[in-house]
Amino acid sequence: MVAAALSGCAPAPQPTPTPTPAFASEEEAFAAAEEVYREYNEAVNAERRGDDSVDPRDFLIGLALEGDTDARRILAEEGLTISGDGEVAEFVLLQTELESGAASVQVLVCLEVSETTVLDAKGLDVTPPDRDLRVPLQVTFDESDHGLMISESTTEDGQSC
Repeated sequence: MVAAALSGCAPAPQPTPTPTPAFASEEEAFAAAEEVYREYNEAVNAERRGDDSVDPRDFLIGLALEGDTDARRILAEEGLTISGDGEVAEFVLLQTELESGAASVQVLVCLEVSETTVLDAKGLDVTPPDRDLRVPLQVTFDESDHGLMISESTTEDGQSC
């Protein structure tokens, strides 16, 4: 009887909080992803112009960050640099996942690269003459402690922009 009386005085267990979706709608998540990508693209362009106050890698996590590291290494090994600005020409929603507690957004980005050139170590233009001027990218954004981050970016062969 004493045990029953003591258990009645014990505090009730605290309820486990239910994760709140970061975005109220797909439209809100899409708008946030577009803002992140445009800021990322501006950081890439600024870095190419020699602005060291921004770091495009601040927008990347996971496979996207690994891919950026690999691309930088390959360019350095080959003595290549990219000059000029890329521009987001299209930004199309493919899929969103808002219910799992961590938002994920997948988009198709058409990146206009006609103003960019590939330069060799001597500064000579070695841009492939037959390259596509719009590059289709499938980009995934995942929610992190810092908001939406670019977690994966792959070239979409066969997709046109």
